[in-house]
Amino acid sequence: MLNALGVTIIFLIIIFIEVPGLIKKKKIKEVVVFFILVAIGYTLNLLVAFDVKITATNKIIEMLIKPIEKIWGK
Repeated sequence: MLNALGVTIIFLIIIFIEVPGLIKKKKIKEVVVFFILVAIGYTLNLLVAFDVKITATNKIIEMLIKPIEKIWGK
């Protein structure tokens, strides 16, 4: 449980450092992408903190890219 608290605190610090600057510059699209990437990273880190076995992320990315390769060709 302490690991999850540490992960949460670190992610909150990163958010509080990065987001205000993006909002001041009115980069709303970047803020949305930032939160999506942070949510993915936070979820994966929480799973690791709770010792949940997860598939290697490169296999997940490969699984997502293969259909696009078929459409576009190599």
